[in-house]
Amino acid sequence: MANELSLPEYKIDYQLPVITINNFDQLKTAVEAYANKYQGMAVTASTEKESKSSRAELRKLKQALDDKRKEIKKKYAEPYQRFAAQIKDLEMTLDSSINPIDAGLKELEEQQRQLRLKHVNALIAEMAPNYHVEPGEVEIDPTWLNKTTTKKKVTEGIADVMGYIKKQHDDLKTGISTITKYAQAYQIDPAGWIDQLKQGQDVNYLLQAIDNQVKLNKQKQQTLEAQAAEAQTHQVQQKGKTIDTNTGEVVSHSVSLKITATIPQMKLLRAFMDSNQIRYQRVGV
Repeated sequence: MANELSLPEYKIDYQLPVITINNFDQLKTAVEAYANKYQGMAVTASTEKESKSSRAELRKLKQALDDKRKEIKKKYAEPYQRFAAQIKDLEMTLDSSINPIDAGLKELEEQQRQLRLKHVNALIAEMAPNYHVEPGEVEIDPTWLNKTTTKKKVTEGIADVMGYIKKQHDDLKTGISTITKYAQAYQIDPAGWIDQLKQGQDVNYLLQAIDNQVKLNKQKQQTLEAQAAEAQTHQVQQKGKTIDTNTGEVVSHSVSLKITATIPQMKLLRAFMDSNQIRYQRVGV
């Protein structure tokens, strides 16, 4: 706008009010006299009625003083309230023009922000393959959408974020490899441990947890083997069945299972059954 807006010169005439209590000294003397009259008044059971009456009279005087104060305050405020209403009316007249302009500027700013967001998303999509990350993995920093933020600054910010994401991917890949090899060395399924790794668990913690699980499994296996060995001391084979000589109960059971596994897994299963004297035979093809 070529010419700066300005208001015409105007002055506001006002006079600071002077509030004077006529005969103030006489009023003060009377108030002090009443106060002194009842100062130190003894309150006892015998003077209870008189004390309540005196209190009521003193409160009545106090209320009269306060009522007069409120009356003067109201009259004192009336000129200012009229002045404030006039100024407020003038401000509202200006607001009728300010508000539409303000709304338009906010709408324009949002349009510009959306355009900057579009450019940032395009830049993310362009840079993502270089870091082997997905564009959706990049969380947009609100400062990238500021009008004052340069493209160089945005590019550097995106690069930093993508570098961090790539490092997380690489660390996870390395961790998965470590966990997989460690679990397979103990001939256990690594899937559950890998799930924990993906949820943020530390690799070293998981390696220790695998050690603990293997130790626990070994203890359970030893317990089962001991129980099986003890049971065999009072078992005999009769007509293809295993009989408990203590109870006469048939303790062997025959079930048909279809097992799908890899060759190494089959060998592990066979070794387990052999070590536990579990009889088996191949059926079908």
